[in-house]
Amino acid sequence: MALEVQVLLEIALILVVAKILGEIATRLKFSSLIGEILAGILLGPVFLIVHPSDFLERVASFGILFLLFLIGLHTRFDEFKKDIHTGSVLAVAGAVISFLAGFLIGFGVFSSFTTGIVLGVILLSSSTAIALQSLGDIGEFRTALYHKLTAISSADDVVGILALSLLTTYLTYGTLEIWKVIALFFAVLGFFFLILTFGSKVVAKFLEMFQKVKDEQIMLSIPLVVLFIVAFVSEQVGIAGVIGAFLAGLAMNRSPLAETVIVPKIKTIGYGFFIPLFFAYSAVILDIGAIVNYWSIILLLMVAIALSKIIGCGLLGAVFGYSKKEQMMIGIGMIALGEYSILVGQIALTAGAITQAVYTIVVAVVLISIIITPILMKLVYRSRMR
Repeated sequence: MALEVQVLLEIALILVVAKILGEIATRLKFSSLIGEILAGILLGPVFLIVHPSDFLERVASFGILFLLFLIGLHTRFDEFKKDIHTGSVLAVAGAVISFLAGFLIGFGVFSSFTTGIVLGVILLSSSTAIALQSLGDIGEFRTALYHKLTAISSADDVVGILALSLLTTYLTYGTLEIWKVIALFFAVLGFFFLILTFGSKVVAKFLEMFQKVKDEQIMLSIPLVVLFIVAFVSEQVGIAGVIGAFLAGLAMNRSPLAETVIVPKIKTIGYGFFIPLFFAYSAVILDIGAIVNYWSIILLLMVAIALSKIIGCGLLGAVFGYSKKEQMMIGIGMIALGEYSILVGQIALTAGAITQAVYTIVVAVVLISIIITPILMKLVYRSRMR
């Protein structure tokens, strides 16, 4: 009983410090993710107030499901049909170059094929929210540049989800059962097409059945039921539960209730509790000494991700008629890593695929990329406006 009381106190401390530091980061025009991770660093490895535990880890892990569910709810391909094909090509180009860069660094530095694969997948996908928020801060909200970056970022999210599904099956079965890995990957592709066509219609009708129920919280309970069932089924067929959470959100986002009813309710419980708890706990388990010992590798990874995204997502835009300004702004906007990279790092760490030191390096790279991206975007934007 004493242990449970201690965990309750730790959760309370994590939430209040994460929210305070997240608010400070937001007011400084940075992502709240920075504040949440700093909260975990301060409460964990710095002051040793919060300690890693199985119970706390399990509670915090729900944040992954809520985060991927919300990403699925916000992924709407209909809003940028005009740019989706070009955006998909550039997103894939940036992802492939980033993966190769991460793999070569991971394999070359740590002499581990698996570490190389994990680092490649970690660098593969960028943070949609940070890039778009940075554009909005400089007055490029809903402009042509904004829509192009939205298309690339959304396609990048899907590529990242597919890569994550492939990674989780690889970590489960390894190279000895490569055909099973490939089969499960194509199963995920099949799920995507099923959800985007038949699944979304079924879920929309299912949600409509509960519209007239007097219990006003039913539209929180039912989406959660769908989320947990799809995540459970995904795990049972060998696909990570987080992929199921994303697909559940994808199935619901076409419902007329999604934006006005479901998203606000899920955001309240997600961003009010589980998601900040997840990111703060991600930092509680860091090895701070690794940041000092491996600063050169952190710098190398930062250069790799910057060049990969600027070349793959930005400069290759010249092929599709993008201006120099658009090429640079898009390329720099895609530098920021974020929630996806930490999620992959945690999954790999839990599976024993990477060491504590490598995980710490990943979190450090995420933080640096989040900080420098809006700064670089403002500098480039001002120089191009002269």
